[in-house]
Amino acid sequence: MSITKLKGGRRKIAFAAPVKSADTGQRDTTGVKPSTERSVNVNKKSYIYYPWGDNNLLPNDRVKLLRSNGDAQNLVQARIDFLYGGGFGFFKHVKRNGILHREPFTNSAIEEYEDAYGLPDLGEVVDQINTALVETGNAFVRRQLVDGLPIYSVKDSLVVRATMADPIVKAYLLCSDWTNQETIEKGCSILPVYDPTNELLEESLIHLKPYQSGQPYYGYAQYWGDQSVHWIEVMNYIAQSMIGTVKHNKNLAHICRIASRYFDEMAASVPEDENSDEPVDFEKQKDKVRDQFYKSVEEMFSEKNDTGPRIIYDECDLAPDGKLSGFIQFEEIKRSLNAKELHEAYQIALLAFANASRILPGLAGVSDGKMLGGSGSELKVSANFQQHFRTARERKLTCSIFNTDVKKALKLPRDVYAGFHDILLVSDDKNPAGKETKTTSAPNSADPKDPKDDTERSK
Repeated sequence: MSITKLKGGRRKIAFAAPVKSADTGQRDTTGVKPSTERSVNVNKKSYIYYPWGDNNLLPNDRVKLLRSNGDAQNLVQARIDFLYGGGFGFFKHVKRNGILHREPFTNSAIEEYEDAYGLPDLGEVVDQINTALVETGNAFVRRQLVDGLPIYSVKDSLVVRATMADPIVKAYLLCSDWTNQETIEKGCSILPVYDPTNELLEESLIHLKPYQSGQPYYGYAQYWGDQSVHWIEVMNYIAQSMIGTVKHNKNLAHICRIASRYFDEMAASVPEDENSDEPVDFEKQKDKVRDQFYKSVEEMFSEKNDTGPRIIYDECDLAPDGKLSGFIQFEEIKRSLNAKELHEAYQIALLAFANASRILPGLAGVSDGKMLGGSGSELKVSANFQQHFRTARERKLTCSIFNTDVKKALKLPRDVYAGFHDILLVSDDKNPAGKETKTTSAPNSADPKDPKDDTERSK
């Protein structure tokens, strides 16, 4: 920090640009043990990189597990939807009657920035940043300098690894496959860390991640905790068990009891072969009859036999009391968990994962038995709360590069900031559309002096 004396006795305080620090020897709490760093040669130069997890595949494994369950993925995607809200843009902060309002803002510089350089839609870039932050806890943004303007594109977190800090991370390695050392050596590239003090740096990588104690290298996504991972595995296991419950032949469902005398009589009733002089082997004949009978029963209960009647005939004697004395009996095996109980267990796992993912229970489509059971008014309240109060940190992180780097390059007015629109659900009597757009400022503003926003609503 330096202090410069200005005219009139005023003093200007200048702070050095913040630099991401990972002190030498410090390691992620979820990372590898000491002396297990790995090296790779890129352009005939050796780099030591820091593995992401014990096997250097922590994000790959977590994302693969997430993709294995549609309900878990739906909840994570819901968080991304709430982050994006009504869209991304620039807003002019205006005070009227002591209240701060945010008004959508554009000018020729912003329009040229969006259109003239072949940029993808800025909203698409922001959506990719939000997605990366939620799914992996990190967003790696490639920054290219084109005609003096920063052009952003998002690199997949699964392909990026940090070089060892000495004392800070100075570059990131990019490789499409971190499972094979030969592939790493052949297909690895490197990008330097973005340095705001180096205006001539044409290509670099910006690493966005929320601050977390004990995680100097990589962020840790909300749903990556061991317990949350187990809930996904539980849901997958229950789904597989449901398949076995629905498909009858996949479960031990019945005990088939047959009197031994039944096979004796069936074997004895088989006529002798007139063309053979050999005596009939009664035991072999009995085994043949038994095999044929069991095969018929298995086919009858098989899932392949979905059509036609399922009937087995049992000719039996009369008992002394006049009742039928059967040879064959099918006894059903009671299962410890039926389909209904499995469904309830699945709902419990889904609710637990929703809580771990910071999604309110009502928005997860399940009830905790106490609140947010799914009525329209409750869903409105929970959706509004989720979007307005549980998106601030990620949104601020996403907007940070636009409120510093882009704002400076486009020479935007001082009271213009990047931000998001909120979509708030309202009752139909207030707005027939059932929703309104609210442009909140406090969570998205880069100006620490901005008072808490009372906002302006536009319908």
